[in-house]
Amino acid sequence: MAAQGHMGASVFGGTPLGIGIAAVAVGAVLIGPRAKPLLKKAIIGYLTASERVRELVAEASEQLQDIYAEARHEYETGPRGERGADGTSTPEPA
Repeated sequence: MAAQGHMGASVFGGTPLGIGIAAVAVGAVLIGPRAKPLLKKAIIGYLTASERVRELVAEASEQLQDIYAEARHEYETGPRGERGADGTSTPEPA
């Protein structure tokens, strides 16, 4: 019995959405051909959602990389080139 639970978790990734898809698949097998359109819609919805999540993660990652690069540049350049509150350059120490 434990092996079946492990197999289901590995096939669907153990995520709540994967478990939901597994439940829909079991329902489709038990109910029969009438559930096929429902199962197809559930799978299409899952694929659409996972693609959108991948896009959002890629965008967030790109923004984080940009912020990191800007922060690293400011760290490496140090106080040189900093501007004061009035927008004028601060004098470098002698």
